Amino acid sequence: MAADLGLPVPRPYWVRLPPEFIESVSDETVRQKLGVSSPVGFGSLRVPNQFAAWAKGNLITDTMMPDATGILIFDAIIQNPDRRDGNPNCLVKGDNLRIFDHELAFMTEQLLFWKPPWTLGGLSWVGVPGAHIFVGGLKGRDVDYDLIKDRWVNLSDEVIASYQTAVPDEWAGSEAAVHAALKLIRDARDNIDGCLDEVRRILK
Repeated sequence: MAADLGLPVPRPYWVRLPPEFIESVSDETVRQKLGVSSPVGFGSLRVPNQFAAWAKGNLITDTMMPDATGILIFDAIIQNPDRRDGNPNCLVKGDNLRIFDHELAFMTEQLLFWKPPWTLGGLSWVGVPGAHIFVGGLKGRDVDYDLIKDRWVNLSDEVIASYQTAVPDEWAGSEAAVHAALKLIRDARDNIDGCLDEVRRILK
């Protein structure tokens, strides 16, 4: 999905752990956990060594702004709280960004008093100091939302449905969570103007 929105993500892969690999793990605790977990996990292509973790003192250059804004809006909509100060899950090299690690996204049922991101106050959590690495650097800047809006609007129902078919059979127990995530994506696309209005309130 992030790639469909033009965001800078490493190439994704499904990673299958064969039984012989699990049995070869020397740490008994880790081996037992792997044995009872799904043998299929999510991974991504390793980025070049020249990339470094985003640090609190990094500045968002004008060249970075489209990606940084798109990432902020993406995280805000999918309710990803895990790109924050101290745990950026973002790499940088010059003006180039790479983002990863989104396993805490879409957990709306676990949030007290959750509000959809297109409603008034629905993204107030993003504006909390330190909650997202790009908020401080984008505040007061001349942000262009047009391209970001176009990319969200052009997420077709067929493309969104393909996200469900991409889920491996081994993750069958996650069906309800997948359906809820896809509904949030579709609803956010259909209400993208409201989502962007909320981001504007945070960044003003």
